[in-house]
Parts: sequence; structure tokens; C-alpha cells
Amino acid sequence: MIQSVKVKNLSLSKDNVRKSNRDADLDSLADNIAAHGLLQNLVVTPLKKAGHFTVKAGGRRLRALQRLIDSGRLAGDHEVQVLVLEDDAGSAEASLAENFHRVAMNPADECSAFKHFLDKGASAEDVAKRFGVTTRFVEQRVRLAELAPLVFAALAAGEITLGVAQAYAVTPDVDRQARVFESMSRSYYGDNPDNIRRALLNGTVKATDAKARFVGREAYVGAGGRIERDLFGEDVDESWIDVELIEQLAAQKLEAAAEALAAEQKLAFVTPVLATHVPYDTECQLHEYHPPLRELSGDEQERVDSLSDEGDALIRELETELEDGTPEAEAASARLADIERELDTIEASRTMVDDAIKDQLGTFIYLAPDGSPRVHSRMFSERAIRQAGEDAEPEAPSGKVAASRLSATLVDELATQRRQILAAHVASDAGFALDLTIFLMAHRTVFASSYVRDHATLQAAAASFPIVSFRDEGSAASNVLTEQRQALDVSWAGGNTLSSRFDAFRQLDEQARADWLAHVMAQTLEPTLNVDDGGRRNGFHDHLGRLLDIDVAQWWRPDAQNFFGRVKKDVMLEALDEIGGPVLRGRYKDAKKGDLANACAALCSGQGIVEAEVREKALSWLPDEMRFGAIEKPESFRSYSAFLSDEDDSDGGAGEIAPDGDAGDFEQAA
Repeated sequence: MIQSVKVKNLSLSKDNVRKSNRDADLDSLADNIAAHGLLQNLVVTPLKKAGHFTVKAGGRRLRALQRLIDSGRLAGDHEVQVLVLEDDAGSAEASLAENFHRVAMNPADECSAFKHFLDKGASAEDVAKRFGVTTRFVEQRVRLAELAPLVFAALAAGEITLGVAQAYAVTPDVDRQARVFESMSRSYYGDNPDNIRRALLNGTVKATDAKARFVGREAYVGAGGRIERDLFGEDVDESWIDVELIEQLAAQKLEAAAEALAAEQKLAFVTPVLATHVPYDTECQLHEYHPPLRELSGDEQERVDSLSDEGDALIRELETELEDGTPEAEAASARLADIERELDTIEASRTMVDDAIKDQLGTFIYLAPDGSPRVHSRMFSERAIRQAGEDAEPEAPSGKVAASRLSATLVDELATQRRQILAAHVASDAGFALDLTIFLMAHRTVFASSYVRDHATLQAAAASFPIVSFRDEGSAASNVLTEQRQALDVSWAGGNTLSSRFDAFRQLDEQARADWLAHVMAQTLEPTLNVDDGGRRNGFHDHLGRLLDIDVAQWWRPDAQNFFGRVKKDVMLEALDEIGGPVLRGRYKDAKKGDLANACAALCSGQGIVEAEVREKALSWLPDEMRFGAIEKPESFRSYSAFLSDEDDSDGGAGEIAPDGDAGDFEQAA
């Protein structure tokens, strides 16, 4: 029932759900009422005293009206229209319904109100329908209402943001929430949601992890595994918290798959690797075996050509016609994946392994990123296996003079003359020379553990690392190098003579040969750094980095383990000064070294609470040593080259290389 009531006869109900921010922006609301009148009726219930009512919904409007009367802008007996509810039933719901869709209601009040209805027996679905929100939204707010008391109190008091509270709600374990809250409240980066989630979920595994996918949710839960749901992710994310159980189940399942594969293929071993790639060092402990390949049959070759043409057509469509995310594009991508799998199957069928040596061979089985088991594309043995006839010396052709009948001097002279003839022809055919160069480097890479005389001095040995036990495994760059190495085409290596392997290598397509060139060239690069002391500097490497337009910040970020925790405090403060100026530096100048290192690491990973401009600088900040910024100065001493005349060298470009291996001093690029 609607009726007119004097403002002085109205009082605020204790059932009103808004407990916080009651006076927020009250002056603005009062001005609006003074200008336009009360546009929405107050919701009231009668008190025992006749003519008096308690306001269930509209508490801020009531206080604005009272403020207008106190200031004289409205008369003391001013009346307003109210909606009278006959009893208190549903009054809390009316208060929540009104306040929910209004600005600035404290999230803690909102959460408590939703939980109130669920505690009274309503379902999340019913509450969601009554207030026009999703069921998940109700579940999220109720999860916040069940936070550890000190965390929820901080939310209600405005000491933490809603985003921070949601981070604590990633786990329902209130004891763990309380411990992390107390720890984070003393930390410089304790108000960062990502840091809070990591602290709470430390030692858990995401459901999207390869091991989790391989084990399967049903098997994990069936074995007693526990799962926590993050209601505040874009999807309902899950964290599997029994990591040891996941490792155990995954290891057992992968070992069983390895045993089954070894029995089926009659191999000496199939080693399970519980990772998404086989570490290079693990492969290096064995000898790689390159079985000969059979020729494709006519039908197989026809099928390969057909699939290749279809795949090329699909790639052109995906690149030029189809839009990403459309059903047509997804169907084309799926078909392309099927084509690649069928081509791989046909290629694998070409392998011819002698049954007599099969019991000496083995391979690896590991996990693909999607959790499916993947068999290594190559085979290995514990001892080097020689191909049949590999060591046999060909008989001397009839009518030819055997080398033993010639004097040693004559052999050397004839060999030299023949070498000159061969060299002249190679030097005259650039394409052939490039093939030979790539092949020799690739051959020495593949057969690094064997000795095969190729009568050439070309070298492309892999550079050694300064610290044997540190190989930067797991980094983005190392993973890319591993993937590139595993993708190399080694089909040419199955021949039993150097000649047959070279002929097979020349049959590879241009891209496959280029991939080998890139790989063998990359492995020769020695570790260098942009420093002034020691033998690590190399301005030429910096020049290469600039030519390749390498953005180091996209591949490497400084953290407490790889940089900040291993430098002096002054270095960290200088970094903060470069990122955010004296203000940011001053904020941390009294911090302990460990806390300072963690703060710098958080800032450079985009986790610090700073202005957008400072965050952008932090995400791109690098120590000068890691930049490709050194520029070579002209060489200090002239060096002789038979290819250059004095006129050719008039610009002073040639010079004697400095003793430390670098071409003179260098300066920083602008």
C-alpha cells in the first residue's frame, strides 16, 4: 500500500543490509532529491507507535532527506510517499534487491546477504533467479562470505579489494587463508592477487596440466585425490592438490604404456619420461640409430602427393580466406591435423629395422601438451650399432693401379692435384657448395659420437657451456631449441655409406636443408655477454642480435633466482630508479635484501601495484648486460689478408684481432 508519511516519523531498520558506505556520496543524492524530488518510494513496515514506520529499503534516501531538513532546504514536516509492507517477511530481501543494483554497496555486505538466504534454505539457483544474476555469481559471493574471519573483516573494512578477496577464495581452507593473509600483510607485494593465489596453491597442479590430463579426473578422484575450484577464473578452474598422487598415477600409467610398447615392438627398452619433451642430455647418454628407409610404393607415393596437395590448399585457405575461430576454419585445421598424422604414419612405415638388431634398440615415450602419450620419433641403443657392410672397403676397380704401388710422395702430389680439380668445380657451383656445407655440418652433428672420415676440414662443433651443470633447461629459448632439434628431418642418415647419405640429403626439400643449416649454425655460438671484463664480450654477437631484432624481454625476465637475489642492493635500487624514478626507489630503500629482490622480481613480472606507465617500463626492463647493445669499434691493428689489397682496406676495416678474441673495445648502442 502506498501512503504519504512525514520524514520525521521514519527511522532506519536494523534489517537494512547496507552496513558500510552508508554516507558515501550522500550530498550528491541530497542535491538530486532537492532538484527532482524523491523518484523512488521508500519501503517501510509499521511500528507499534501509530503513524511511525521503519525503513527497510531506502536508507540512504532517508538520510539524504533528513540532511535536507536539517539544513533547512526542506520543511520540518515534509512528507514522502512510501510503500508499506504489512509485516517483516521479505523485508531483508527487499533491502538486498534494492541495494544490489545500486552503486557502492560494500561487497562484504552483499556476500553476507546472499549467504543469509542460502542459510535459510534457499538454493543458489533460486536466489539467482530472484535477483536476476547467474548462479555462479551467487556461489562466488557466498564463497567470499565464507572467507577466514580476518580476511572477510579486511574486505568489510575496505583494507583489501574485492580482487584480493577473490584471490583468497581460491581455496576453501580458511586456516591456509589466514596463514597466507598474515604473511602477505607484512610483504611489499602482499596485495597482488597473483602472488596470493600462488602462495595458496603452492604445490598444486592445474587440471589443464599434461600430467593431470594424462591421469584423468576420474582416476585421480577415484584414488582419493582432492580438487579445489577457483570460482573467480574465466572458467571454473580446478587445482589438484595431491601432487604426489598425480606423479604416482602418471608414472604408473606411463610405465605400463612403455612396457606394452616394448613388448609389441620387441624393443630392448622403452624409457618413460614424465615430461612434455625428452631432455637433450638424456638422449646424449645413448647412441642414436638411423635405420635405412625403404622406397614408397606407387600407391603410397600417390597418396602422399594427394595429401600434400590437399594440405597446401587448406593452408592457403586458412591464410587468405577463412577467419580464425569460424567453424570453417576449425574444420580446416582439424583436417590439416589429420593429414599430418597420416603423412607421419606413412613416413614411419618406411623404416626398415633388421630383426637381428631390434633387441638392441629402444626409444622414449613422453607426454604431449594435451596429455596424450607420444612415442619419440627416433631410435637409440646403448652401444653403437654398425650398419651391415659399413666398414667394408670397396674392391679396387680392375685396370686401376693400387695406391700401394705408388710412392708416398706421388700419392700426396696426385691427391693434391685431384683436390684442386674437385675444389674448382665445387667453387663454381654455389648451390652444390651450399648443400655440401650444410651436409658436412649436419653429418658431424648427427654422428658426433662416431668417427666417419669425410676428408674435409669444415667444423661446426657445438659450443661448450661455461658451467657444465647449468644448461638453462626449461626456459622459453631452450624449449624452442629442443623442439627445433626434434623436428629435423634425419631420413637421410639411414644410408650405410657417406655417399649414399649425401645423395639422400640432397633429396631433402629446401626447407629441410635450411633447417639443418640453422640448427648446426646455432649450436656453434658460444656464450657471450655485454660486459666490460673477462672473455665473454663479443660485439659481433650484439650486432647479430640487433639484426635479428631480438626482444630479450619477451624471452627472459629477471627474478630473484636468476638476477636480483644475486646482485648487490645498490643494483636493485638502480633498477627501481630506472623503472619508476626516485619515488619508487625511495619506497624500497630501507627494505631488506631478500624482500627487495622479491619486490623487484614481482615488479618486473607485471605483478606490482603501480601506475600503468611504471608497469610498462618494468615489463620491458633489462639489465644492460642482457641487451644486445654493444657496438664494435674499428679494429686497432691491421691484419693481412690475401683477398684484400691496400686499396680494398683503405677504410681501415681490417685489423688484427685483439688477444681476448673480441674485435677491439666496444661502446653501447644508443
